[in-house]
Amino acid sequence: MKIGIMSDSHDHRSNIKKALDLFKEKEVEVIIHAGDLISPFCVEMFEEFKGKFYLCSGNNLGDTEVISNMMKKVGFYYEDVGEFEIEGKTFALYHGTDELLLNSLIYSKIHYDYIITGHTHKKLLQKVENTIIINPGETFDLYEDPKVAILELENRKVEFYSLK
Repeated sequence: MKIGIMSDSHDHRSNIKKALDLFKEKEVEVIIHAGDLISPFCVEMFEEFKGKFYLCSGNNLGDTEVISNMMKKVGFYYEDVGEFEIEGKTFALYHGTDELLLNSLIYSKIHYDYIITGHTHKKLLQKVENTIIINPGETFDLYEDPKVAILELENRKVEFYSLK
């Protein structure tokens, strides 16, 4: 199974569309967004995606009540930390605003196979014991070239893709 990972899109509709097009081309079955999607009109862009969609809030909140209601139709929304399983693998999803909380997830006695985070706008792929931490970088293009990541769950392979 392929999982598309993105973060920090900050209402950049054209890059969100590029990410969704790439995910379709690569036959992604799940999308995980690590926060700062921001506006409800961006949630609508995910309505045509047929797989599961997971989203957490970020530090740029937008209209969280409307987003939360809209996400009931298209996927799963977490206001802070999301915990879920995909094909028997455990995931923690957190934007990453509070470094202490992020480190608590990483070094927790609760074992996560994957921790998906954002906030820094910089890509990160790190392994701590058996946990893989993935920050796909920014979908917006404020600090770095916009990018997303794709995780192949079967072999734990992560690839980053530029949206330029």
